[in-house]
Amino acid sequence: MNRTIFSLLATLVLLGSPGDFALAQGSSARPPVGGGLTSAGATATAKPITKPISEPAEMSGMLAAQNEARARLGVPTLAWSPTLSVKAAETATAAAGGSCPVTAARRAGETDKASIFWAAGLRRVGGVMSAQDISPAYLVSRWREGSADYNIATGQCRSKSGNCEPFSRMVAPKAKTVGCARAICPNQTQVWACLYKE
Repeated sequence: MNRTIFSLLATLVLLGSPGDFALAQGSSARPPVGGGLTSAGATATAKPITKPISEPAEMSGMLAAQNEARARLGVPTLAWSPTLSVKAAETATAAAGGSCPVTAARRAGETDKASIFWAAGLRRVGGVMSAQDISPAYLVSRWREGSADYNIATGQCRSKSGNCEPFSRMVAPKAKTVGCARAICPNQTQVWACLYKE
């Protein structure tokens, strides 16, 4: 019994800590540059691992959800762009102007070639308006509905209706980076915008 426990502990020490194992299993994990054992068994000097730039907390999950949609089509993954996020914030703010109508959101999206998601505020008990609780994963799932109108062979939408335009931008093979932002209007309507760059 004691020999079994000792063998198990020795194996865990050789494999590394459970946190290291989880990190190695993550999709964004990269092996240490210059780290590990050399052929002579000596430990080489490890260089610091630089983390890729990821989306801000309020956009958490946006990049993963979009890359999952791209993976289904065999398209390379996107990287997060803080610069595009700033531009997306400008687009969302422009789209949220006035009373925040869906037509203004669509117009701003067309002008900036942005994928737009618009959601009306909800009236709560007592007449108080509140913003809907929308996650980036939900938003991407709505854009994925546009795949029914998307022609994979041409990379074009068959029509301009529905969510095909946002879907086609999201899965464009030449797109390399994405940045997204959200604006909430005084009436609690919200506008999300994502911009892509080759």
